[in-house]
Amino acid sequence: MRQHELTRLDIPLLSPGPSRGPRGMTRLVVATDFSLRSELALARALRLPLGMGATFTVMHAGPPLEGSPAGIVAGERCLRKAVSAVARRLRQRQDVTVHEELRRGDAVDAAVAVAREQGAELVVLGGTHVTAPGRELGERSTVRRMVRRLDTSVLTVLPHPARPYASPLVAVDFSRESRRALELTLRLCPLTLVEVLHVVDTRAEEAALRARGASPESFLVLQREREDAARVALARFLAPYRETGRELEARLRGGEPGESILAHAAELGTDLLALAGSGQAEGCGVSLAERVLARSSCDVLVSRHEGRAVS
Repeated sequence: MRQHELTRLDIPLLSPGPSRGPRGMTRLVVATDFSLRSELALARALRLPLGMGATFTVMHAGPPLEGSPAGIVAGERCLRKAVSAVARRLRQRQDVTVHEELRRGDAVDAAVAVAREQGAELVVLGGTHVTAPGRELGERSTVRRMVRRLDTSVLTVLPHPARPYASPLVAVDFSRESRRALELTLRLCPLTLVEVLHVVDTRAEEAALRARGASPESFLVLQREREDAARVALARFLAPYRETGRELEARLRGGEPGESILAHAAELGTDLLALAGSGQAEGCGVSLAERVLARSSCDVLVSRHEGRAVS
């Protein structure tokens, strides 16, 4: 398979039916600094499906202030105004509890603490799009620090949420966290066709073949074998979800994972791009999730295991 070539897998789809497992989010945290990006994140969170008995928490954290309490009062008033607006929007959902959390100190430290205390399934915040070629998220970027430090999934929001998600894409590498990313996306998009992409990266093997002076036929054999293996693995990965009646469009693509994921998302017109979080990058390294976050023009869901409440 040549680089960037797209393969549609022939995986039968079942007719829509009742799905098993939890529906919607039950423990949601929205981090706000009252900026426009935060307003968009809050608006998106209000469009997400909420499960029965869900908790919807709006949190704000600011640095400790010396002297006048004016900043504290202003932050408290803005947070209370945001929480009141959420309560009005959710007034038909008597089973949903709306919380407010006002913390002092670093925003990321506060988000980590709140998420752990509440056992949050998802933290929603405003995203950042880096437009300069070759640039990544800055070391002090709130988005980057949130993704590295939170032990729960993170949804970063960019465009105005004019409607529920209509074209979600999940990039999978067959890991536990990829499965979590897919399951979260299915819960966030309960009635929508979900596209699942696996990138077949043969660059290392091709480099080894070139070093040995291998024939062109060797490259074709390598690509064919890797594609066939990936096709089988992807079908096996999706098999449990076929039983639920969910529609899944399975795709294979070749090339560098980050570029391939972003290119496919652009071609598809994706409005939600989900992928696994890989934990903290080592040293000065940048993870795949961070590279996608920096370059994506749509909302990005970075999946992690569920946070556990701290007693």
